[in-house]
Amino acid sequence: MLTATSPDDAARRFLRSLSKPSRLLIAVSGGSDSTGLLIALKRAIATHGFPHTLAAATVDHALRPASTSEAAWVSALCAKLDIVHHTRRWVADKPKTGIPAAAREARYGLLAEIARQCDADAIVTGHTRDDQIETVAMRASRANDENLGLAGMAPATLFDRRIWILRPFLDITREAIRDSLRRIGQTWIDDPSNADRTYERVRMRQDNAAINVDPEAGLRRRALSQATADWLEHHATLISGCVIKLDPPALIAQPEILRHGMATLAAVLGGKPHRPAAQATDKLMRLAATERDSGSLTLSGCLVVRRRDGVYMLREKRGLLPLPLPPGATIVWDGRFEFRNHTARVLRVEPAAVSSILPDLPGLARAAMTRISPEIRTEDGHVVLPDTDIESCPYLPLFDRFLPAFDVALADRIAAILGRGPTLSCPI
Repeated sequence: MLTATSPDDAARRFLRSLSKPSRLLIAVSGGSDSTGLLIALKRAIATHGFPHTLAAATVDHALRPASTSEAAWVSALCAKLDIVHHTRRWVADKPKTGIPAAAREARYGLLAEIARQCDADAIVTGHTRDDQIETVAMRASRANDENLGLAGMAPATLFDRRIWILRPFLDITREAIRDSLRRIGQTWIDDPSNADRTYERVRMRQDNAAINVDPEAGLRRRALSQATADWLEHHATLISGCVIKLDPPALIAQPEILRHGMATLAAVLGGKPHRPAAQATDKLMRLAATERDSGSLTLSGCLVVRRRDGVYMLREKRGLLPLPLPPGATIVWDGRFEFRNHTARVLRVEPAAVSSILPDLPGLARAAMTRISPEIRTEDGHVVLPDTDIESCPYLPLFDRFLPAFDVALADRIAAILGRGPTLSCPI
């Protein structure tokens, strides 16, 4: 997205960048960032006549006594602005640890449901340059050698393969937003948890004010994604639905592309939402570089077998468990396959009892192929084939929950290899 200098400038540029007239769901907590976003977008539409409409939503996480009254405050503000407002409460049991991550998952899940109900084309959030600095600092503190996280938050992220989250204020500071609110006499809510050093983001906010965000990092990550996608298009082959073979020429690619591509495949084929750590990826690169006729290792749930004719990558045999598939339910099995049961029958997904027919793979790979593919069974044990009533498709845990726009090219290429269609088009 283009650089902007003020909230009004950012709102105007953002609305102009949308590819079609859109209904936007603005996530508003009542803090300065989201309040400033809501008002700036409302003002830009009124001033410049953009063909977009707004709705707003507040997620009450029910983590503080004041959260309900804060949601009501936002609702009153939206009524004053003549913007439809929705409130949803996070009613699930709260975890003992990892509250920020769990709250984030719950928040976007609830926002996506509201977006579906009000026919919104995208969710828009008030993340600022300050948030971007905190994100980069947190990711740098635990980054592996690839440093992918140093690109920070993308201006657009696809959530759950169904709705884009857009962030038009990533170039705008929090103080600039507050100044714009002060000029019109608009108040906001200060969340006391924003000063609680129990949370990692707060510590980063307080301790890393001097960190600079590299404006080129996102461009480099996008370029790496595209180059890796091109590499896979030329060198990767799917065998029997769950094994990917890389031909020998693949292994002489630029080290950065080879490393990124193989680490990404290991996560996807192993059913993991994160790439393997740097040390494990180092071992993977040494295996790829070997000239021996055979060798193998496992990482991130993925078995990698080196042969003279290339590298074979597939799910390792351990830890595959049956999973119930109730009537009307959608489940993800083993992080690799999504199933939808449109019937009234109680079913289960479990490792297939018989392996697929494969070419002459090494003994370790042939043995591993047994029971790594899924099959559906009834309560009395009969095998059920997927059809229109029982849908099945590959699932990419690395990309399918949160897919930054940086990584769309690579996600689409792996989806195509596995036999799935491309992602939803980004609206900007």
